[in-house]
Amino acid sequence: MKFILSFFFLIFLLNCAEKSEADWTVLVYMASDNYLNNAAIDDINEMIDADFSDKINIIVQIDYAANSDYSAHRYEITPQNQTFISSIGEIDSGDYTQLASFVNWGFSEYPATKKALFIWGHGNGWYSDENASLCTDDESGNFINVTESELKNALKHEKLDILVFDACNMQTLEIIAEIYEYTDYVIAAEDGMNGAGFPYNTIFSDWEDFANTENLAKQIGFNFHYSYWFEDIFPISCSVAKTSEFPQLFTKLAEFTANWNEIATIEAFRLVRAECWEFNEAFSVNLAMDIDVKEFFTTMGEVTENDTLISEICDAIDNCFIFQKTEKYDVGYPYHEVSTSLIWFPDFEANGFFENRKTEYEKLQFAETGWISFLEDTLDE
Repeated sequence: MKFILSFFFLIFLLNCAEKSEADWTVLVYMASDNYLNNAAIDDINEMIDADFSDKINIIVQIDYAANSDYSAHRYEITPQNQTFISSIGEIDSGDYTQLASFVNWGFSEYPATKKALFIWGHGNGWYSDENASLCTDDESGNFINVTESELKNALKHEKLDILVFDACNMQTLEIIAEIYEYTDYVIAAEDGMNGAGFPYNTIFSDWEDFANTENLAKQIGFNFHYSYWFEDIFPISCSVAKTSEFPQLFTKLAEFTANWNEIATIEAFRLVRAECWEFNEAFSVNLAMDIDVKEFFTTMGEVTENDTLISEICDAIDNCFIFQKTEKYDVGYPYHEVSTSLIWFPDFEANGFFENRKTEYEKLQFAETGWISFLEDTLDE
């Protein structure tokens, strides 16, 4: 009897040892209970086609659309294979607790030295709207509400090495402020995304070529751009934020909002804002809500010449966004050098929309910079 017990205990230890040998566990949370269902299936097939070793665990949770007659499933992806783990029934993928549950389960069941998470689905930065917010679920009508700290609460129990948003308009300073403590790198697009999203075949095939996490994060951003170079799908954007540099940028922006009137006039700020490339048209308003933070402050630096604080903000932006690339944001003159991160700066004609969103914005961590006070003064007629 003792021999049998010892034998099974040895097998248990061996299994634990095998699990602990992984270098990376990569979790992919696919909120596809919506019209993105087929795109999610295509992306899983891309993952299956990737070439990687058993040093990487790739675990997918997909919430299929209702018209597919499927519940949510979990799979382990290996080269040329998709292994069914379990069905977890019908879920609300717009419920942040479902994301938290998957993250906690995945990293517990598949331990590794380093951790990465892909959040896949609809996105629209910090805005709350049932048609376009983060991880919308058509069946429930729910979504992960950033301004109510739901994204933060979903991620706060795990420290990630890399977080990727495969969703539209998610590289924003407001988003980074919510989650920078819980991941070392954030990879996302500030613009809308093509349905093909990130090139998973290339990303996972290249994963083991980079022992350095920072270089891997940069390569993921590069692979995103490269995958569209030969396609007529422009403009596109993707950048990589190094979150350890974010507090300095946060501090400098707070200093700016407290002293902006010593730097330039309201009219100067308005003129620079008008020259920036615009992103993210407001729902039913048809006026842009966001601009690229680097373009705004770089242009302000040209207007104010050698202002020290503006220069320090530009340096902080470059330190934070370690990979940035622009493709085809060149309509008109001057050329728009964008693809770092969005920041809220509504079109002047959308002042009513600003007033409606102001209370929501004040709930964000980023509001502590005082940015909303600067907007109030700048947008005030």
